[in-house]
Amino acid sequence: MGSVAYILTDEAGVTDIEVLQAALLHDTVEDTDTTFTEIEEIFGSKVRKLVEEVTDDKTKTKEERKSLQVVHAKTSSPGAKLIKLADKLYNLRDLERATPEDGIGGDKINCLNPSRLY
Repeated sequence: MGSVAYILTDEAGVTDIEVLQAALLHDTVEDTDTTFTEIEEIFGSKVRKLVEEVTDDKTKTKEERKSLQVVHAKTSSPGAKLIKLADKLYNLRDLERATPEDGIGGDKINCLNPSRLY
């Protein structure tokens, strides 16, 4: 099972199959050529809606996307909120596991030279 779905099932006790399917698919549209229509055809409209709710619009700047996440958080469905929170938790844990050589967010960081961060 994907890590976000694992957090939802094993740590949060989520059993809603559509929420778990959406958790597995949450980055699919952003990271592949898969469309929302294809997700709906295979998994149904509820899974599509959940995936849409947690998918960032890559045509917007990073700042715009982050701002929209805050705005949408207020009106997101409970399932979408669970997926977003589990994804954030997974990402935080990933930072903890990362070594300086791995980098953060695709950037290499030389911890022995903090001036390189500025």
